Amino acid sequence: MEKLGKNVKGFCVGDRVYTRLPIKKVGAFAEYVTVDHEALAKMPSGYEFTTAAAIPLAGLTAYQGLTEELEVQPGKTLLITGASGSFGQIAVPIAKSMGLRVVVTGNTRSREKFIRMGADQYIDYKKENYWEVLTDIDYVIDTLGANEFEHELSVLKKGGRLLSLRTAPNGMFAKRNGLSWFKRILFTLAGNKFDSAARKQGKEYRFMFVRSDGKQLKRVTEIVEKYHIMPDIDSRKFSLFQVNEALMLMADGKLNGKVVIQM
Repeated sequence: MEKLGKNVKGFCVGDRVYTRLPIKKVGAFAEYVTVDHEALAKMPSGYEFTTAAAIPLAGLTAYQGLTEELEVQPGKTLLITGASGSFGQIAVPIAKSMGLRVVVTGNTRSREKFIRMGADQYIDYKKENYWEVLTDIDYVIDTLGANEFEHELSVLKKGGRLLSLRTAPNGMFAKRNGLSWFKRILFTLAGNKFDSAARKQGKEYRFMFVRSDGKQLKRVTEIVEKYHIMPDIDSRKFSLFQVNEALMLMADGKLNGKVVIQM
């Protein structure tokens, strides 16, 4: 932190801070940015910037999804599909900290890592179809998209909730985010197929887009420190002048963790 506004409290010049930038600030790469202090939290103690930078987006997505969209209760079972990536690395320990039984699907090479992380059951998607071995799941977080919707819905118990990070926004999403009446109509139409399919089975479909929140990020930080969560960072290094190369890698390459631009 280089400078503070006169009304900012709780931070000092020199503090090591991080954030998921507010929606009006995203979309660019820069060495410096001005941010509302309510979007900030102090970085986890002992973490370097490169590692800490990989935490806020996934951490806040998991925290908001679990607490606000799914409204999880301890002792219930959560399935995260496609969890072997960077989102799952943070979502699993956060879910475990909330007292959930966590089942994940992912690739072969990540199995042992997620078992050590606390996952109660790991399903290798190359060896098993989760919809053939699971039933009566309380909550599902989908990271795979519309092609998995029917399978994910099938393993939910009646009254369960399916939260997608990729499939389609719906009317509930528009309402909860205070969008205009026009966007509410558009999103209601876009999500109607998924809402209707879930309702017919006595289940509920949700969609979310993460927002910045410094208080929640502080809670995520506490969980990160307590469970020593260390997100994987891809070993390939990129400078500010290599942004295009980094974006091409993300679009087409095989990643071994978060891609970070080093300033």
